[in-house]
Amino acid sequence: MNIELRLIAADGRDAVPLLLHRPANGAAKCPLMVCVHGYTRQPLDHLQAFAPAANAAGFALLLPLFRDSGPHRTYQQLVHPRRGTRSDLALLEAIDGIAKDHGLDATRVHLFGYSGGAQFVHRLALLHPQRVASLGIGAAGWYTWPDTVQAWPQGLADAPGTEGCAPDMPAFLRLPIALWVGERDDGPDAHLREDPELNSVQGTNRLERARRWAAAIREQAAQRDIEACVSLEVLPRAGHDFLACHRKAGLAERAMAHAVRAMGRGSPVSGLAALPLC
Repeated sequence: MNIELRLIAADGRDAVPLLLHRPANGAAKCPLMVCVHGYTRQPLDHLQAFAPAANAAGFALLLPLFRDSGPHRTYQQLVHPRRGTRSDLALLEAIDGIAKDHGLDATRVHLFGYSGGAQFVHRLALLHPQRVASLGIGAAGWYTWPDTVQAWPQGLADAPGTEGCAPDMPAFLRLPIALWVGERDDGPDAHLREDPELNSVQGTNRLERARRWAAAIREQAAQRDIEACVSLEVLPRAGHDFLACHRKAGLAERAMAHAVRAMGRGSPVSGLAALPLC
Protein backbone atom coordinates (compact mmCIF):
# COMPACT_ATOMS: atom_id res chain seq x y z
CA MET A 1 0.00 0.00 0.00
CA ASN A 2 1.07 3.60 -0.54
CA ILE A 3 1.94 5.44 2.64
CA GLU A 4 1.74 9.21 2.69
CA LEU A 5 4.50 10.24 5.04
CA ARG A 6 5.77 13.58 6.27
CA LEU A 7 8.93 14.16 8.24
CA ILE A 8 8.46 16.94 10.78
CA ALA A 9 11.94 18.23 11.55
CA ALA A 10 12.90 19.08 15.10
CA ASP A 11 12.94 22.81 15.74
CA GLY A 12 15.17 23.54 18.69
CA ARG A 13 17.77 21.72 20.72
CA ASP A 14 15.34 19.67 22.82
CA ALA A 15 12.69 19.14 20.13
CA VAL A 16 11.72 15.67 18.89
CA PRO A 17 11.65 14.85 15.16
CA LEU A 18 8.43 13.14 14.04
CA LEU A 19 7.00 11.06 11.22
CA LEU A 20 3.36 11.81 10.37
CA HIS A 21 1.01 9.62 8.35
CA ARG A 22 -2.55 10.71 7.61
CA PRO A 23 -5.18 8.37 6.18
CA ALA A 24 -6.24 9.22 2.63
CA ASN A 25 -9.91 9.53 3.60
CA GLY A 26 -9.50 10.67 7.19
CA ALA A 27 -11.83 13.16 8.80
CA ALA A 28 -10.83 16.80 9.09
CA LYS A 29 -10.10 16.26 12.79
CA CYS A 30 -9.14 12.59 12.75
CA PRO A 31 -8.02 10.93 16.00
CA LEU A 32 -4.32 10.47 16.60
CA MET A 33 -2.36 7.33 17.47
CA VAL A 34 1.17 7.98 18.76
CA CYS A 35 3.49 4.97 18.35
CA VAL A 36 6.78 5.03 20.24
CA HIS A 37 9.72 2.87 19.22
CA GLY A 38 11.88 0.73 21.47
CA TYR A 39 15.57 0.75 22.35
CA THR A 40 16.65 -0.13 18.79
CA ARG A 41 14.83 2.96 17.48
CA GLN A 42 13.05 1.69 14.39
CA PRO A 43 9.91 3.82 13.94
CA LEU A 44 9.56 2.74 10.30
CA ASP A 45 8.76 -0.80 11.49
CA HIS A 46 5.86 0.63 13.47
CA LEU A 47 4.74 2.71 10.50
CA GLN A 48 4.63 -0.27 8.13
CA ALA A 49 2.75 -2.38 10.69
CA PHE A 50 0.23 0.24 11.82
CA ALA A 51 -0.54 2.13 8.59
CA PRO A 52 -3.09 -0.36 7.11
CA ALA A 53 -5.11 -0.61 10.33
CA ALA A 54 -4.86 3.14 10.94
CA ASN A 55 -6.15 3.82 7.43
CA ALA A 56 -9.07 1.45 7.98
CA ALA A 57 -9.93 3.13 11.30
CA GLY A 58 -9.44 6.70 10.05
CA PHE A 59 -6.58 7.44 12.47
CA ALA A 60 -3.51 9.55 11.86
CA LEU A 61 -0.19 8.09 13.01
CA LEU A 62 2.54 10.05 14.71
CA LEU A 63 5.91 8.40 15.27
CA PRO A 64 8.57 10.24 17.28
CA LEU A 65 12.26 9.50 17.01
CA PHE A 66 14.17 9.79 20.29
CA ARG A 67 17.82 9.77 19.28
CA ASP A 68 20.32 7.57 21.14
CA SER A 69 22.38 10.59 22.20
CA GLY A 70 21.55 14.05 23.45
CA PRO A 71 18.70 15.31 25.63
CA HIS A 72 16.35 12.35 25.02
CA ARG A 73 18.83 9.50 25.28
CA THR A 74 16.98 8.10 28.31
CA TYR A 75 13.49 8.88 26.99
CA GLN A 76 12.12 5.65 28.51
CA GLN A 77 12.37 7.19 31.99
CA LEU A 78 11.05 10.60 30.83
CA VAL A 79 13.76 12.62 32.59
CA HIS A 80 17.41 12.87 31.55
CA PRO A 81 19.45 11.92 34.66
CA ARG A 82 21.89 14.86 34.41
CA ARG A 83 20.25 17.52 32.27
CA GLY A 84 16.76 17.09 33.64
CA THR A 85 15.34 17.30 30.10
CA ARG A 86 11.72 16.08 30.01
CA SER A 87 11.06 13.78 27.05
CA ASP A 88 7.35 13.61 27.92
CA LEU A 89 6.93 17.39 27.79
CA ALA A 90 8.97 17.62 24.59
CA LEU A 91 6.71 15.09 22.88
CA LEU A 92 3.49 16.72 24.10
CA GLU A 93 4.72 20.08 22.85
CA ALA A 94 5.53 18.54 19.47
CA ILE A 95 2.11 16.86 19.31
CA ASP A 96 0.32 20.14 20.01
CA GLY A 97 2.31 21.86 17.28
CA ILE A 98 1.57 19.13 14.74
CA ALA A 99 -2.12 19.10 15.64
CA LYS A 100 -2.41 22.84 15.10
CA ASP A 101 -0.54 22.80 11.79
CA HIS A 102 -2.17 19.68 10.32
CA GLY A 103 -5.72 19.74 11.66
CA LEU A 104 -5.51 16.78 14.04
CA ASP A 105 -7.43 16.13 17.24
CA ALA A 106 -4.74 15.94 19.90
CA THR A 107 -6.85 16.80 22.92
CA ARG A 108 -6.54 13.19 24.05
CA VAL A 109 -4.22 10.92 22.07
CA HIS A 110 -4.05 7.16 21.79
CA LEU A 111 -0.66 5.85 22.93
CA PHE A 112 1.17 2.69 21.94
CA GLY A 113 4.75 1.80 22.74
CA TYR A 114 6.84 -1.31 22.38
CA SER A 115 9.66 -2.41 24.71
CA GLY A 116 11.46 0.83 25.65
CA GLY A 117 8.60 2.73 24.03
CA ALA A 118 6.16 0.87 26.27
CA GLN A 119 8.12 2.11 29.28
CA PHE A 120 7.82 5.64 27.93
CA VAL A 121 4.10 5.64 27.15
CA HIS A 122 2.92 4.17 30.44
CA ARG A 123 5.02 6.71 32.35
CA LEU A 124 3.73 9.56 30.21
CA ALA A 125 0.18 8.36 30.89
CA LEU A 126 0.87 8.23 34.64
CA LEU A 127 1.91 11.89 34.63
CA HIS A 128 -0.53 13.16 32.00
CA PRO A 129 -3.66 10.97 32.07
CA GLN A 130 -5.81 13.91 30.96
CA ARG A 131 -4.01 13.84 27.59
CA VAL A 132 -4.55 10.12 26.99
CA ALA A 133 -7.56 8.44 25.35
CA SER A 134 -6.19 4.88 25.48
CA LEU A 135 -2.93 3.22 26.46
CA GLY A 136 -1.31 0.26 24.69
CA ILE A 137 1.77 -1.34 26.28
CA GLY A 138 3.80 -3.84 24.27
CA ALA A 139 6.34 -5.92 26.20
CA ALA A 140 7.76 -3.25 28.49
CA GLY A 141 11.06 -4.19 30.09
CA TRP A 142 9.97 -2.87 33.48
CA TYR A 143 7.32 -0.63 34.98
CA THR A 144 6.71 2.27 37.31
CA TRP A 145 4.85 0.68 40.21
CA PRO A 146 1.66 2.42 41.38
CA ASP A 147 2.90 3.24 44.88
CA THR A 148 4.54 6.19 46.59
CA VAL A 149 7.15 4.14 48.44
CA GLN A 150 9.61 3.39 45.64
CA ALA A 151 11.45 6.30 44.05
CA TRP A 152 10.78 7.39 40.47
CA PRO A 153 10.93 5.80 37.96
CA GLN A 154 10.59 2.49 39.84
CA GLY A 155 7.71 3.97 41.84
CA LEU A 156 5.84 7.26 42.21
CA ALA A 157 7.85 8.79 45.07
CA ASP A 158 9.34 12.08 43.86
CA ALA A 159 7.68 11.66 40.46
CA PRO A 160 8.33 14.63 38.18
CA GLY A 161 5.35 16.89 38.74
CA THR A 162 3.14 18.54 36.18
CA GLU A 163 2.69 22.21 37.03
CA GLY A 164 3.47 21.39 40.65
CA CYS A 165 0.86 18.61 40.93
CA ALA A 166 1.38 14.99 41.90
CA PRO A 167 0.29 12.26 39.46
CA ASP A 168 -3.50 11.97 39.21
CA MET A 169 -3.83 8.26 39.95
CA PRO A 170 -7.66 8.08 39.82
CA ALA A 171 -7.59 9.55 36.31
CA PHE A 172 -4.88 7.10 35.25
CA LEU A 173 -6.71 4.12 36.74
CA ARG A 174 -9.79 4.96 34.65
CA LEU A 175 -7.89 4.77 31.34
CA PRO A 176 -8.48 1.86 28.94
CA ILE A 177 -5.18 -0.02 29.25
CA ALA A 178 -4.09 -3.04 27.20
CA LEU A 179 -0.86 -5.00 27.52
CA TRP A 180 0.64 -7.47 25.05
CA VAL A 181 3.63 -9.77 25.52
CA GLY A 182 4.87 -12.64 23.39
CA GLU A 183 4.48 -16.07 24.99
CA ARG A 184 8.20 -16.71 24.40
CA ASP A 185 9.25 -13.38 25.96
CA ASP A 186 9.76 -15.18 29.25
CA GLY A 187 13.49 -15.04 29.80
CA PRO A 188 16.31 -12.53 30.36
CA ASP A 189 18.09 -10.77 27.51
CA ALA A 190 20.76 -8.12 27.00
CA HIS A 191 18.29 -5.21 27.16
CA LEU A 192 16.25 -6.33 30.17
CA ARG A 193 16.91 -4.31 33.31
CA GLU A 194 17.68 -6.52 36.27
CA ASP A 195 18.51 -6.01 39.93
CA PRO A 196 17.43 -7.92 43.04
CA GLU A 197 14.97 -5.27 44.29
CA LEU A 198 13.33 -4.86 40.89
CA ASN A 199 13.11 -8.61 40.34
CA SER A 200 11.55 -9.21 43.75
CA VAL A 201 8.70 -6.79 43.04
CA GLN A 202 8.18 -7.12 39.29
CA GLY A 203 9.53 -10.55 38.36
CA THR A 204 12.43 -11.74 36.23
CA ASN A 205 11.04 -11.49 32.68
CA ARG A 206 8.70 -9.32 30.61
CA LEU A 207 5.78 -11.72 30.72
CA GLU A 208 5.85 -12.03 34.50
CA ARG A 209 6.35 -8.29 34.94
CA ALA A 210 3.34 -7.49 32.75
CA ARG A 211 1.14 -9.84 34.75
CA ARG A 212 2.27 -8.42 38.09
CA TRP A 213 1.89 -4.79 36.97
CA ALA A 214 -1.60 -5.39 35.58
CA ALA A 215 -2.56 -7.00 38.89
CA ALA A 216 -1.09 -4.07 40.82
CA ILE A 217 -3.10 -1.59 38.73
CA ARG A 218 -6.31 -3.54 39.32
CA GLU A 219 -5.58 -3.65 43.05
CA GLN A 220 -4.97 0.10 43.21
CA ALA A 221 -8.24 0.71 41.35
CA ALA A 222 -10.17 -1.62 43.68
CA GLN A 223 -8.83 0.24 46.72
CA ARG A 224 -10.28 3.45 45.27
CA ASP A 225 -13.56 1.80 44.21
CA ILE A 226 -12.68 2.43 40.55
CA GLU A 227 -13.60 -0.10 37.88
CA ALA A 228 -10.27 -0.75 36.18
CA CYS A 229 -10.17 -1.42 32.45
CA VAL A 230 -6.94 -3.42 32.10
CA SER A 231 -6.40 -6.35 29.75
CA LEU A 232 -3.34 -8.53 29.12
CA GLU A 233 -2.95 -10.70 26.04
CA VAL A 234 -0.18 -13.24 25.55
CA LEU A 235 0.73 -13.38 21.87
CA PRO A 236 1.18 -16.93 20.53
CA ARG A 237 4.52 -18.09 19.10
CA ALA A 238 6.11 -14.67 19.57
CA GLY A 239 9.19 -13.62 21.49
CA HIS A 240 10.62 -10.14 22.03
CA ASP A 241 10.55 -8.80 18.50
CA PHE A 242 7.99 -6.23 17.40
CA LEU A 243 7.72 -7.37 13.80
CA ALA A 244 7.41 -11.03 14.85
CA CYS A 245 4.63 -10.09 17.29
CA HIS A 246 2.89 -8.28 14.45
CA ARG A 247 3.35 -10.99 11.81
CA LYS A 248 2.44 -13.90 14.06
CA ALA A 249 -0.30 -12.33 16.18
CA GLY A 250 -1.44 -9.11 14.50
CA LEU A 251 -0.13 -6.84 17.24
CA ALA A 252 -0.69 -3.60 15.33
CA GLU A 253 -4.29 -4.55 14.49
CA ARG A 254 -4.93 -5.48 18.12
CA ALA A 255 -3.52 -2.16 19.32
CA MET A 256 -5.58 -0.18 16.80
CA ALA A 257 -8.73 -2.12 17.72
CA HIS A 258 -8.12 -1.30 21.39
CA ALA A 259 -7.92 2.41 20.50
CA VAL A 260 -11.09 2.22 18.39
CA ARG A 261 -13.03 0.43 21.13
CA ALA A 262 -11.91 3.08 23.62
CA MET A 263 -13.75 5.57 21.43
CA GLY A 264 -16.89 3.44 21.56
CA ARG A 265 -16.94 2.77 17.84
CA GLY A 266 -16.39 -1.01 17.69
CA SER A 267 -13.59 -2.44 15.54
CA PRO A 268 -13.37 -1.68 11.82
CA VAL A 269 -10.26 -3.81 11.37
CA SER A 270 -11.17 -6.84 9.28
CA GLY A 271 -9.99 -10.26 10.37
CA LEU A 272 -9.60 -9.30 14.01
CA ALA A 273 -11.43 -11.32 16.62
CA ALA A 274 -13.80 -9.35 18.79
CA LEU A 275 -11.83 -8.98 22.01
CA PRO A 276 -13.21 -7.51 25.23
CA LEU A 277 -11.97 -4.05 26.12
CA CYS A 278 -11.73 -4.81 29.81
